[in-house]
Amino acid sequence: MDRSQEPPHAAAARGAVEVSLRRFDLADVDAMMVWASDPQVAAVCRWEPYESTEPLLAYLRDTVLPHPWFRAICVAAAVDGDGGGDDRPVGAVSVSPTADACRAELGYVVARAHWGKGVATAAVKRVVAAVFGEVEGLERVEALVDVRNAASQRVLEKAGFRREAVLRSYCVLKGEVRDMVIYSFISTDPLQPIAPSPAAVRRRAPMEVTLRRFELSDVDAMMAWASDPAVAAFCRWEPYQSTEPLLAYLRDTVLPHPWFRAICLATGAGAGDGDGRPVGAVSLAPTADACRGELGYVALVDVGNAASRRALEKAGFQQEAVLRSYCVVKGQLRDMVIYSFISTDPLVE
Repeated sequence: MDRSQEPPHAAAARGAVEVSLRRFDLADVDAMMVWASDPQVAAVCRWEPYESTEPLLAYLRDTVLPHPWFRAICVAAAVDGDGGGDDRPVGAVSVSPTADACRAELGYVVARAHWGKGVATAAVKRVVAAVFGEVEGLERVEALVDVRNAASQRVLEKAGFRREAVLRSYCVLKGEVRDMVIYSFISTDPLQPIAPSPAAVRRRAPMEVTLRRFELSDVDAMMAWASDPAVAAFCRWEPYQSTEPLLAYLRDTVLPHPWFRAICLATGAGAGDGDGRPVGAVSLAPTADACRGELGYVALVDVGNAASRRALEKAGFQQEAVLRSYCVVKGQLRDMVIYSFISTDPLVE
């Protein structure tokens, strides 16, 4: 996938754009044709403008859909009345494997109507926020940009990529030998903030999470998740069938625990939320070394539990290792990923 330009118009003056990424489907071919047939979009790409939808449909079917990480860029809120905001793709972004499993190459393209509005930058930010947690073993995402494509270079720099070198006479593009600039983003680089659109901010009610000590009267609220097989799937315990054993656990284990807290939503995020009832639990259990504690949401995470790993990474935890065949969960030997947060690590807002 090749990189397209995003000229330096006054994006800030237009207001923030909320961009989302999703998988493509065959029904997206007409939306793709908008940019795939545009000579100005194709000018800095390896491919020529498409003349009809048939070859584009074949590309979508044979290349895009089977690709390990190829996403449609959608604008969640309409921009300048140009028809955005209806889940139709306004561009595409891909992260393609290389010969080394730890590296992948970023490519993106955005329809000309969305140049200069921050769409490409927001999409690239979302890619690096997600892809390291979704592609096993990935440590580095790199991008190659024509040395003359200043707009695309700015996109990468705004998204947190680091310029590493100019590679002279690196490739042939449109029959011409080109110098290319190589950029990289590695898994430990800080993520850049993704600004939502003003409309999105108005749509979302603020959600404040608070922690408090448990009480015996919380047993019914606890039962909502403790009895859920989907919640218990990555936990050592089996779903509770009744409140009696859960009440015993609450009384004998949770209440005497040195640091076991109920997770509560202080403001409504849905029906019944915001009334002080627990919607989850978090614990910090002592270890054999007084300087260490184990987080009960869970500093040791099943290697297949990508969602829990993302939660820790977003909270500022650092992945340290994959511990092979570390424990038995639900009768199965599991690999576990170990994460840590030390006292000198920066807090994530």
